[in-house]
Amino acid sequence: MSRAFSKNLFILLTFSLGALIAAPARAQSQDFEFYKKYGHASKQWNDYVQQGFAAYDRQNCEEAMTALKQAVAAQCQDALVYYKLAVCSEVAGTPYTALQYYQLAEEKLGKLEVLHPYQKDIFESYGRALFQAKRFEEAFPYLVRAAAVGTPSFGLYYMVGFLYAKKGDTKAAVEFFDKALAQDTSKAPPQILAVVYREVAKSYAKEKNNQRAMELLKMALAINPNDTEANQLRTQISHIQAQETLLQMIHSAEGKVTGQESATGTSKPPPPAASKLPPLEGSAVKDPTPPLGTASGSSAPTQPAPGGENTGSGTTLQPLQPLPPAPSGK
Repeated sequence: MSRAFSKNLFILLTFSLGALIAAPARAQSQDFEFYKKYGHASKQWNDYVQQGFAAYDRQNCEEAMTALKQAVAAQCQDALVYYKLAVCSEVAGTPYTALQYYQLAEEKLGKLEVLHPYQKDIFESYGRALFQAKRFEEAFPYLVRAAAVGTPSFGLYYMVGFLYAKKGDTKAAVEFFDKALAQDTSKAPPQILAVVYREVAKSYAKEKNNQRAMELLKMALAINPNDTEANQLRTQISHIQAQETLLQMIHSAEGKVTGQESATGTSKPPPPAASKLPPLEGSAVKDPTPPLGTASGSSAPTQPAPGGENTGSGTTLQPLQPLPPAPSGK
């Protein structure tokens, strides 16, 4: 993955985080009441937690982190506190710190006696942080699980598709890329969409779906006409499509010629063996082999007709002479 693409991908993930925080949040009192009833609550740090949760709901991560870190410094070990610190650490651009908080949050969320939405959100959030840290093998199971049970989103489906493509499973990658592009992308930065269109086009090209690849490249270049990689890929696919069109024209022309020959019924000279076949009935053909007892070129003898008359030309057969009687024994 190139440095430029990594930068753009980071912007994409930040956009996903922004959408996460900007989404209609649970009322501050709802999370705080849950924390007091089922979390690691204490009078020593409850005020810090309440301040931090309120700042988080206002999308003020800087203030939220300050208050929640004070709660942690006072020995608070709460799942919701860790989770909000992890999300804000990502927004602040410190993914490795976020990973530490997500790891703690995952452990504590698994021990809650009552279900909380963060128990599903943790899969996408933790997987996203691992993804940003380029720990792709570790990120994969979390993000795949998130795609199955979490909230559908452009960023989530794109990351899953990206990881499948990295594993060489182009078919699965295309499936998730399509899901990603089916989500609302109206708030995504244009430069990010251009990169996504181009990267998705690559997967379609590998699947030899050149038509879809060209559609995506057209959208990418409409946003960024100077994208060198997208222009090169478009040129390559154009050459392939031109070759395919030429082959189709050749096959079509060959098919027309074959059809015309069949329609006119053109016949070829008979093979030499045909001359040796018996003549048709009624044809006069001279027998090259004379019958026995005749000279070459003479007609065969004929048997006289009844009454001793000869009805045809040629030599008449003579009757055989009787044999002499056998001698007596006297």
